[in-house]
Amino acid sequence: MEQSLPAEDLAWTGERLVTTCRRPLIYEHLHRYALAFGLAKSKRVLDIACGEGYGANLLARVAAKVIGVDLDADAIVHAKAKYPRRNLRFIQGTCLAIPCEDHSIDLVASFETIEHISEHDAFLSEIKRVLVPGGILVISSPHKAEYQKVSEPANPFHEAELDHDEFVQLLTKTFKYCVAAKQRLVIGSWIAPDAPSAQVSTATFRGWFDGIDIESGVYRGLYSVAICSDQVLPLVNLGMFENFRDSADTWNLLDTYDTPAQLSARLVDLTQVSEEKAKHVAQLQRDLEEKSQQVADLQHEFGEKAKHVAQLQRDLEEKSQQVAHFQRESDQQSQLLERLKDQLEISGDRLTRAKDELLDARWEALTLRGTLLRNTDLAETPSSRVLELETRLEATSSERDQLRAMLASLQNDLEQERLMGQAKQAQLKTMANDLRSEQKQMDRLRASISRKLILPFGKSQRKLQQLTASRRADD
Repeated sequence: MEQSLPAEDLAWTGERLVTTCRRPLIYEHLHRYALAFGLAKSKRVLDIACGEGYGANLLARVAAKVIGVDLDADAIVHAKAKYPRRNLRFIQGTCLAIPCEDHSIDLVASFETIEHISEHDAFLSEIKRVLVPGGILVISSPHKAEYQKVSEPANPFHEAELDHDEFVQLLTKTFKYCVAAKQRLVIGSWIAPDAPSAQVSTATFRGWFDGIDIESGVYRGLYSVAICSDQVLPLVNLGMFENFRDSADTWNLLDTYDTPAQLSARLVDLTQVSEEKAKHVAQLQRDLEEKSQQVADLQHEFGEKAKHVAQLQRDLEEKSQQVAHFQRESDQQSQLLERLKDQLEISGDRLTRAKDELLDARWEALTLRGTLLRNTDLAETPSSRVLELETRLEATSSERDQLRAMLASLQNDLEQERLMGQAKQAQLKTMANDLRSEQKQMDRLRASISRKLILPFGKSQRKLQQLTASRRADD
């Protein structure tokens, strides 16, 4: 069954293989697991130092049960999430204290593990502890003499690498039976029999037009591989691991460019072109980021100025309302002034009449007093008349005083209203000037926004121009 990938895959460190890696070492790792795969059918299998978990998952396709053990907790969590199978378990543990019961495993796969520790004998003793009697170990490790030629500087993850002979001696000291081999990547041709035969063995054919060499095994093998047991081993298939598509692509490239040197030169050219394009793409990316920042700045500026315009619009409407209110108050004050003027005129007329009446009363009083002096014998009648006239005189004087006070009050009110009217007129002129100034500021802001906003804000610019035209038409 197909397994879905987790949300995040493990990172490629250069040492532990992950399925996202696309380097040639994929073939090295998959070929080793292919050897174990051919021996794992219906067996209980341990993949020690299982890493990402892809190998244990492959073995679980044919094995009865597979246990993957690794020291890295993150790798175990990742493997559990990525490869959920009923017959597959992943456990955190060390190769020097394998978390398995004694004699509970039929087949142990240990690929590129032993060189990471210096306690080689203790590791092999742990493997023998968990293996059933006659169980099988499939193991690999870099061939120190060849590996150090291609691994410079030294691999920092390796504690104790082994030469091929040291590797074989260590295994034959621990297991009764051992089939040892070597491994490395090749580009060439592969010939194999249709079926196993006692008359057929494998060999490495190498050379060129000037001669051919034939050697048993793998010439200058980079990795040591062994299959070990305390019982006679079953038939073991050794041979080539191939991805047909990659082989065809590789030979098509060599066929196109004739020689690896020509292909290498072409790759150098393509690399240079790729680097130039990468630089160009990076520059375009930087330009895009800069333009995006400019657009973001313009958007921010547009937003701020739009807020400012909206605030100015609100202020304009508020001040327009204030002007209308002051205009209404001015009209009311004007009406009040007119009424006060009318009342003042009426009061003036009344005052004039009162003055005339007062003069008439004074004249009449003088006349009556003269008559009184001349007619002392008739004292009662003139005396009554005099009292009446004096009463009228006092009433007229009181009314005169009231009219004078009213006239003074009216004059004072009229003066205050005149001063208030002048202040209102000055305030109205100031507000009109402010309104004209704010209208000019809004026009300048609209023009500034129209100039600054480029293509990404074309629609907003047109809308703002329409709003400006509409506002001016309203004004």
